[in-house]
Amino acid sequence: MALYGIEIKNEFGVQTLGMQDFTIQKLASMEIPATEGTRKFGNGTRSDYITWTVPGYDPATCFLLITPKYYAGYPQTGQLSQWGYLPTYKNLGGNNIAIFTYCNRRRPTGVGDDYADEWIEHTAHAVLEAVRVL
Repeated sequence: MALYGIEIKNEFGVQTLGMQDFTIQKLASMEIPATEGTRKFGNGTRSDYITWTVPGYDPATCFLLITPKYYAGYPQTGQLSQWGYLPTYKNLGGNNIAIFTYCNRRRPTGVGDDYADEWIEHTAHAVLEAVRVL
């Protein structure tokens, strides 16, 4: 993995500032592809996830940065969108992170105040980076 950054040396050639002096360090990265085709729905709720094991990851000093690989060319209102949604994560403890590519929601049935549980998967292409705060 190539590293890019800044390195400053004094007049004697001694490095006085380098990438090791910054406050976050990237431990690992991965990409989550976009959901193939259109969004997927299902009745009930889901609890499955992708387990990502990152050596050196500690929930007390690390976090996950999730960035879309591409952006929608229009304002997104938080309602259902053709563009898709970013995955979410949960710390499982130790070096393990759960990656969720769907969300559970309650949809009104149209009968009184009744709701039905359903899940939706419509993941946008995203880059996940595990970083440590130094």
